Amino acid sequence: MINLNEPYDVYIATEIRQISNGGVSKWVDDWVENVAPYLVTKPILIIEIENEDGWINFTKQFVDVIHRPGASWEWEWTISQLPISNYFSLPDRRTVDMVIKGARKLHLLSYPLPILMEGNKENKTPKQMRKTYNRDIDSVCVHSRESETLKYQQKLMNFDKKALKYQRNSIKFQNLLIKESEESIWIGIEDDTDFEHKIPNYYEFKYNLPAKKSNIVGYPARCEPRKNVHFLENIKSVLFTRQDNFEDLLKKYKKSFKLNNYRIEDYRTDKIEDFFLSEEWGISHSCFTNEPFGYSIFQSIDFGKIPILSKDWCSEMDYPFRASTQKQFEIQYAKICRLSIEERNSYLEKLRDYLSKYSSKEKWRDDLLKIYNEDGENVWLPTSISPSKDV
Repeated sequence: MINLNEPYDVYIATEIRQISNGGVSKWVDDWVENVAPYLVTKPILIIEIENEDGWINFTKQFVDVIHRPGASWEWEWTISQLPISNYFSLPDRRTVDMVIKGARKLHLLSYPLPILMEGNKENKTPKQMRKTYNRDIDSVCVHSRESETLKYQQKLMNFDKKALKYQRNSIKFQNLLIKESEESIWIGIEDDTDFEHKIPNYYEFKYNLPAKKSNIVGYPARCEPRKNVHFLENIKSVLFTRQDNFEDLLKKYKKSFKLNNYRIEDYRTDKIEDFFLSEEWGISHSCFTNEPFGYSIFQSIDFGKIPILSKDWCSEMDYPFRASTQKQFEIQYAKICRLSIEERNSYLEKLRDYLSKYSSKEKWRDDLLKIYNEDGENVWLPTSISPSKDV
């Protein structure tokens, strides 16, 4: 139990470590390791989890559960191994609401989707959902735009009225959080004028592996419409994703399809490196629509997998193997299959050279700390020895 009588700031996330659905958990893990140690005011991390049996049982595998019957601080769900005080919004909100209320500042590290899900069950409006955090929001990090993601979903898939209402509420809720936050932060590589700050994620190229001979396509992504898994309908592939998500997705497409030659390796965070190290596949399906950053794109290039990219991703970069439709994807796939190993390696070298501008962990850290550690006209930034004051 922490002392709530000393000043502290609250940071809210929805994924961390094994409690993961994709790139957000990687971002939060990096934040805990590289940003949190240099925060001047004591940080407390709140992890929002949907209060639903499936998520409760899943989360319980990875947390320590402390129960104090009758106490005002009755429940404490926490990951004790984390180097930062942290609490989950389970089994109810009493603990986290108390912590949030007493905080000096409140920062959202990602879109609090569980608040939307809970609010939708209770038929709340976006403004009513916003009152879950009944106080000022000092900053919000945006990892993807709901308006763009859901618009693309509606283009490809069938939704009933209830689902469409949920999507409208999600767009309105995210826009409301962005509008009412003191500072808004876009983590993508493309410019977006709706935000005060653009702080792209970072990726450090560590492996720089040579290209693979295999013409099997790897799909290292969760199954959501903008990831375009249907582009693989006629191509031999291996999918690193959740089986249940894939099956649910197939049922909702307006134009039915089935992959003709594939296998699925069920996604788990502890299997990521092994999947990318595999010699089974040598071409990466990285053709994601409206992709903000794309950890798996960087990973594919790092591990020697030649990617097929979307036409709108890092569009100023000179790279020929791009697509925006299934037909274009299949054409680019055929072209890559004809490349020699030497040609594949040449493309990978050029990609790594260009994308290395997103490899500075220190710049990413300090750009965030300029927001979190602001004190009037001064900002506290780290030196090689200890936190120091810098204007």
